[in-house]
Amino acid sequence: MLNLNDLEFPDFLVNLAKEAGVPLPNIMLEITESRLLENMDAALDILARLRLRRVNLSIDDFGTGHSSLALLRTLPFNEVKIDRSFVRNADHDDRRAAICEASIAMARRLGMHVAAEGIESLEEWRFLQTRKCGIGQGYLIGKPIPMAQLEEWLGIWKQRCDEMELIKS
Repeated sequence: MLNLNDLEFPDFLVNLAKEAGVPLPNIMLEITESRLLENMDAALDILARLRLRRVNLSIDDFGTGHSSLALLRTLPFNEVKIDRSFVRNADHDDRRAAICEASIAMARRLGMHVAAEGIESLEEWRFLQTRKCGIGQGYLIGKPIPMAQLEEWLGIWKQRCDEMELIKS
């Protein structure tokens, strides 16, 4: 988040990605909305320059701050991450379900991707899938792991998806 005060950050990131051979559209920066408010002018400048270079920007913990909707109107995000406090038990909690559904519908209308954090049960994942939230993270999918274990995890994940019919065509 400190990088959102550094006007040289976009050039630094572009150069680093180029050196590593990573296309800029493959990068997703997650920005926590509460930290954006500290220096909005610099953040807007930096985020706009990143989006112009096709770096993806996700507003993390969406809905937990006081100005979520204003940030969506003002800043160039292209993904909303629904906070786990709304995802948890949304499959049988009407209030949480309504918040998830409204967030997904709003993001779609704004042409944004939607991700859900904190998916811990198959029921939560299926609830989100039926509402067209196709990106998820949480312990149902996997716990944080070192990069060296990623390939092994991917094989296990594909098998689990087949067994539980997690991914629908």
